[in-house]
Amino acid sequence: MKKLKLCFLAAKIEWHWWFIRRTRRKGNSLLSRGMAFSSQKLYHLNRRLSAHSAKALKAQSAYEKISKTRL
Repeated sequence: MKKLKLCFLAAKIEWHWWFIRRTRRKGNSLLSRGMAFSSQKLYHLNRRLSAHSAKALKAQSAYEKISKTRL
């Protein structure tokens, strides 16, 4: 059961990191095209990025906690 839970958490972590990388690319693209830091698009991107970052860190800490116990 622990191996299954670890596998699920690993997939969840990868999903969130994929989303973070994608959102960063979008943000960098907007900034390189001259978008203002205070624009609504960057504001919404930052909110989504922050939410996925928090979820990724939470899943990573849960993964570490479970993986330290004996399988």
